[in-house]
Amino acid sequence: METTFNKKPALSLSTKKREIIFDVITFIFIMLFVYTASSKLMTHESFMKVLGRSPLLGPFHVLLSYLIPAVEIILSGLLLLNKTKRLGLILSLALMLVFTVYLIYMINSGATLPCMCGGVISLLSWKQHIFFNLGFIVLAIAGLRLHK
Repeated sequence: METTFNKKPALSLSTKKREIIFDVITFIFIMLFVYTASSKLMTHESFMKVLGRSPLLGPFHVLLSYLIPAVEIILSGLLLLNKTKRLGLILSLALMLVFTVYLIYMINSGATLPCMCGGVISLLSWKQHIFFNLGFIVLAIAGLRLHK
């Protein structure tokens, strides 16, 4: 009879492999946030106008038009530094959850506003964008589980 205490998990990764995967995940988030923040800032006027037409965010559109890209850039900085990578990934997960809740709200509200997330990502439909965000949520959770 064999004991289950000595069994290795089905997916056992060395510490080095875990660190590499964690670094790749944080790099993917950095690329996403730098790309979307720079796109929002380059088309700031349009971004602000679309936010102004949002039923939920309209009253705060000027503040949010600066705050959202600033937060994305700050998160990118946190993800760059070894001491703050884990915190950066936790906050990235939180931001992606907030964005996803907003997208679900937009679908349920029946609003037909374009997405102003930045660049190519803006071409996604609201539903496609939810799946895109869910992919990043899964990535963030996987990264946090890998990082000790």
